Amino acid sequence: MIKYAIRLHQNNLDAHLIFHATPTEPEFDAYELYEHQWYITKDKHTVGFPIKGQSFEMYATTTELIKEKEYDGLYLYCQRIDKKTNKENNTEFIRLYSDFNKIIASGTVFDKISQLDENGEIV
Repeated sequence: MIKYAIRLHQNNLDAHLIFHATPTEPEFDAYELYEHQWYITKDKHTVGFPIKGQSFEMYATTTELIKEKEYDGLYLYCQRIDKKTNKENNTEFIRLYSDFNKIIASGTVFDKISQLDENGEIV
């Protein structure tokens, strides 16, 4: 899984989060390889609940939405089904918090963390 975060300008608590379940090289299409469904669960050892309408390779959210949807402290993961073999596998589990610093403290390692400047540009 590839994980990106964009912190808001002069705000260390809030961020936009982007997760890619099946990062592929340009010559491959993740949708030709897998069916995707994102889930939310209280315990990473328990099957979660599908997030309605989230059957894409990528899942994007914000710390504000995590708070609104009451996902604080829950785990996010994507179940992928191989279209050729029908084999199911899950991505890593990401602990979600409405405070971005808590997500990092929980052990999630992001591939890239950017920040918005005063003009809304990514730096």
